[in-house]
Amino acid sequence: MSMTHSKSNGQGSGHDIIVVGASAGGVAALMELCRALPKDLRAAILVVIHTSPTSTGILPQVIGRAGPLPAQFPKQGETIKPGTIYIAPPNHHMLISDGVISLTYGPKENGFRPAVDPMSRTASRAFGTRVIGVILSGGLDDGSEGLLFIKKYGGLAVVQDPREADFPSMPASALEAVDVDHVVKVREMAELLPKLVRIAAPPASQGVPMANPQDREPDPAEAGDQALTQKTMPGSPSPLTCPECGGSLWEFYEGRKLSRYRCHVGHNFTPKGLLANKTSEVEGALWTALRALEENAELRRRMCRRAQDSNLGALAQQYEQAAIEAENRARLIRVLLTEQQDDGEEELPAPRHGRRAAANRRRAS
Repeated sequence: MSMTHSKSNGQGSGHDIIVVGASAGGVAALMELCRALPKDLRAAILVVIHTSPTSTGILPQVIGRAGPLPAQFPKQGETIKPGTIYIAPPNHHMLISDGVISLTYGPKENGFRPAVDPMSRTASRAFGTRVIGVILSGGLDDGSEGLLFIKKYGGLAVVQDPREADFPSMPASALEAVDVDHVVKVREMAELLPKLVRIAAPPASQGVPMANPQDREPDPAEAGDQALTQKTMPGSPSPLTCPECGGSLWEFYEGRKLSRYRCHVGHNFTPKGLLANKTSEVEGALWTALRALEENAELRRRMCRRAQDSNLGALAQQYEQAAIEAENRARLIRVLLTEQQDDGEEELPAPRHGRRAAANRRRAS
């Protein structure tokens, strides 16, 4: 049975689309989750885990062996079927449109391709209230915007308890930005998801956008952004530049809490993602400066030796002094680059296990 859009408003259907986002520590969490899921799960699971573009691509075999549900890299245009785990292949965004999967080389988001947010945005627009969004262990905050879209379109948000996650930043960031329905440990999540799948997804209510896959604008992760030529840049211009392409960044907001930065070709960043990329950019600039200074010192010493061979003592001394100054500057930069740095891990917010989450657990049981 394939997924169709005859019930895209959720009426009469269960929550049969589960989108899962993870990064560092996420493979182990996903294996534990899939190991305990039932083989007759009437939902499709779509997974994005941050991977290297040169990954060997064995993740489907690893996840498929962990539990009863088959896992695979989808093909371009493949129809989504329940009871199957679809994993985004390396260096491809996995997007959802009209009940099928689209694989693209679109602009990176937060420096990643695949990224979690594009999958969740497009799934929520395509399937509306039928979607369950899941965030597992990972660094930074990819997935928070996508989870916000899922809630906007009436879906459910489930987040791994950050206190259990090997890398808590992704789930903690989701809790900070989104009104999450369930905060659970992975072993509890494996019991919760089948219950949520069986609950009929409500029709889009007043104030909740209707899923309409036939009439939507292309997602920026599909083929970039035509905002410059169409004069439709989001938000306000910022003084910051894109670390991917060097273009200007515009700042805009998703919801009340989540700010984003996007350049006119479509590279997309959260503040944490932009900071991480800017930090990498600073490191690259420092290594370039170190190389230039060390090469400058070496060239000065060669010139010093030639001046000495020509009995030009005063000139040789000038070259020697300049080489020493360059070496001293290089030494300072090398210390900055190689000394132990505090990674600045943020303090975790307390999980929101309040009345609403407790009530949702009772409904799912």
